[in-house]
Amino acid sequence: MNDLPPDFARYTRELMGEELYEILLQGLSDDAPASIRLNPFKCPDGTKVTIEDGRVPWSEHGYYLTHRPNFTFDPLLHAGVYYVQEASSMFIEHVIRQILNRHIPHPTTVLDLCAAPGGKSIAARTALPNDCQLYSNEPIRPRTHILWENMLKMGHPEVIVTNNYARDYQRSGLTFDIIIADVPCSGEGMFRKDPNAIAEWSMANVEKCWRLQREIVADIWPCLKPNGILVYSTCTFNAHENEENVAWIADELGADFIKIDIQEGWNITGSLTDNHPVYRFLPGLTRGEGLFIAILKKKETENEGTCRGGSAYPPANNPHSKKGKSRTNTLIRPYNTIESKNSIKKDIPPHSKALSITDDNKEYPHIDIDYTQAINYLRKEAIVLPPNTPKGIVLLTYQGIPIGFAKNIGNRANNLYPQEWKIKSTHIPEHETILELARPHIDGGHQEN
Repeated sequence: MNDLPPDFARYTRELMGEELYEILLQGLSDDAPASIRLNPFKCPDGTKVTIEDGRVPWSEHGYYLTHRPNFTFDPLLHAGVYYVQEASSMFIEHVIRQILNRHIPHPTTVLDLCAAPGGKSIAARTALPNDCQLYSNEPIRPRTHILWENMLKMGHPEVIVTNNYARDYQRSGLTFDIIIADVPCSGEGMFRKDPNAIAEWSMANVEKCWRLQREIVADIWPCLKPNGILVYSTCTFNAHENEENVAWIADELGADFIKIDIQEGWNITGSLTDNHPVYRFLPGLTRGEGLFIAILKKKETENEGTCRGGSAYPPANNPHSKKGKSRTNTLIRPYNTIESKNSIKKDIPPHSKALSITDDNKEYPHIDIDYTQAINYLRKEAIVLPPNTPKGIVLLTYQGIPIGFAKNIGNRANNLYPQEWKIKSTHIPEHETILELARPHIDGGHQEN
């Protein structure tokens, strides 16, 4: 890769050393691998990934793919059977499992502070106890739409999606056993996938980011219980936003580093500046994009003056910490714009009921439809159901997996799929099987509950 900013190249070569930097350059020149995580709440045991190119070693449910298919036209993606996730980010699942085994055996509340589009929340939810409540938060409102959609498709009931700044949580008085802070960063780890990340990079932006990251963590620190765990992560390479920031958290806010067991064959790089246990994923070494993670345990008595009512660092245009604009009322209810639009003054069940892993949708007749019908439904086009379909609200399924509701009125069915989610492309795809579900294929028609 020859178009890297000169300041980035100069700093990163000095930080990593010649050999590691050359490995990174080669990795950034290679094609990015495609990968997915199966949803264990919806995937039957024995489900096969038909285009598998190996397992993601640090994830129980992660798979590399031989190529990147057109996911948009797979109904099982829209049903939440799997999630398209970059492989390095799946490491959060491994981290959460070790935290539960050794430090917090049974957490009651977990916060993913900067969660959109939702990959880390989904991975964390699969590793957490079923009765643990996960708050999945995104402070930037437009990004909350996709977060809410992805968490709803996962189907787990113990998830609350919120749209709040870190300071709102501080004002709310809520406390958490684990806080995941995948903080906004300069995005160096996305250079291979996103050319805009290269165009927008500058040393000035790196400095802005590391200041912002400290402010975010300081704002959320009072919400972490004593002996609670902070999982700090970025998708960038430099030490200012990584090693220097987590050392600052440990020293100034009061925390100890937690070591996570890893295997040598995963080729995860440690700290580049000190001896603290941290975990850096580098393209060229690890099979994924750039990622940095550190795990810190809050001390029983945190340092005074840094976690009572405000930032420990001067403001840096921090959208997480806008003063005088608290939105704590949204902390007590889910972010649910689609639900309210579809359900008010209508006898229509919320779409979340269709996708939930609970038994809430068992009361409706289940009608299995074929691939073409499923794509038409997901485009919010008119659909025709079998003549023996009961009138009224029915739950449409694809290969036995619920995808949404329709209202059968006899000669046709009203399509109740959320307008905001419909497939907008008019392209007629050639169907590519990505998963083979471990259940008999259903040819269509009314299925008994």
